[in-house]
Amino acid sequence: MVAASLAPGAVARQVAVRYGVHPNQLYAWRRELVSVAGAGFVPVTLAQPSGGGRSAMGAAVEIALGEAVVRVTPGVEMGFLSAVLRAVKSA
Repeated sequence: MVAASLAPGAVARQVAVRYGVHPNQLYAWRRELVSVAGAGFVPVTLAQPSGGGRSAMGAAVEIALGEAVVRVTPGVEMGFLSAVLRAVKSA
């Protein structure tokens, strides 16, 4: 939803209404994205779980940035993760 609201020509208020959220909430998410992620979005690809159909709840998430892979486990502090991702992206 945030990505859709940031697309060229998009009107954030219309995007919020389309998804059934109050425009103020969408604006808050946009501000949070900038404060946490800094520059924006990272492409995400979902892979099939390798655990024979096990639930992925509680599993680590791997974020590939070029040749680097950052593995994130549940409960990671967002500020720390943001700093790590910025460092990897700038390396």
